[in-house]
Amino acid sequence: MSKIRIVNWLLTRKCNLKCDYCAIVKDYKSMPPTYPRMEHYIKHEMSTKMITDGLLVLKKHNPNIFNIFYGGEPLLRTDLPDIINFCNENEIDYTIISNNTTEIQPLIKSLFNKTEYISGFTSSVDPIIGAFNDPDKDRLRKSIEGFNRLKDMQVKGKVKDVVAEITVMNGNVKRLPLLVEMLSDEEIYSDITFVDVAKNIYYDFSNVRDYSELVRPTWDLASTLIDMYNDKSLLIHMDDVLFPRMFNTLPSNMNCGLEKGIHNISVDADGTIRLCLRIRGSLTPTIFSITNLFKGGSEFLENGFKDTISYDKKLFCKLCNHSCLLMSQYIDESGEGEDDLVHSDKREEKVDGR
Repeated sequence: MSKIRIVNWLLTRKCNLKCDYCAIVKDYKSMPPTYPRMEHYIKHEMSTKMITDGLLVLKKHNPNIFNIFYGGEPLLRTDLPDIINFCNENEIDYTIISNNTTEIQPLIKSLFNKTEYISGFTSSVDPIIGAFNDPDKDRLRKSIEGFNRLKDMQVKGKVKDVVAEITVMNGNVKRLPLLVEMLSDEEIYSDITFVDVAKNIYYDFSNVRDYSELVRPTWDLASTLIDMYNDKSLLIHMDDVLFPRMFNTLPSNMNCGLEKGIHNISVDADGTIRLCLRIRGSLTPTIFSITNLFKGGSEFLENGFKDTISYDKKLFCKLCNHSCLLMSQYIDESGEGEDDLVHSDKREEKVDGR
């Protein structure tokens, strides 16, 4: 039977930013009429109980399951402290991915005041610090503010794992080593991914259409990644696992094989199950909520759910280079524990060895 390792929760589609490479908060008016518009996701956002019930079912399915709370901007949910307290009380593992910008700070402060601790907090920090002529002001502001506030979180010690999510584009790949070094100096782990493009309108988590933004698998890039891997002072999330796998799928040719083994699932803001983090699909979202996913028992998870995934993948997927499945896929193949791989397990070893 398939064991689900990682769950991506789009807790809300609302966001205070509109970064040029993200389309999850935008209305795709070119979508077929059968596809929900933004108004639907705002009106039918998951209730607190729907989320906590789902978290419990998932915990029963796999006690070590790891939950990633995305948006939109998850801090815009007023019940996020309740969700986090529920996770802490039930020993459910998670991280929150926030843009960490100025207007979100009161919500983060409130979250910290209402919770004993935060298991993981991740902010987007792209390699554009110093590139003050970047045309996307939201992306630039998010990166600078995210970097400074992650440093503050690390010092205060409220968060167990402080992580910077780095999206590398062709125009900023040369700045990657410096950014990772800056983060490592602050004892912040880097989670590195490479930008992907929306290959059709159904890739609703991406708004990048310009193929020149893709990072190519050049000798220079290979040399950079090898140098970064060999520098044991750098805190890079799963560098030994993800670096070679991501490099081999550049610029955008990964066939994740999700339909062969369901180890990673994504939940949309309305509670429906998505094909994957990048693509909603059409048949898969007919499964409404995590609890319904498990009502059919192991037979449905092993067969019926695979059928819906296979249908949508064949219809909509044009491959990608996204790393959302690589981590859970590696866990599934290697037999390693989720907790050992998702958390910053090498932090003490690397920091002490500097």
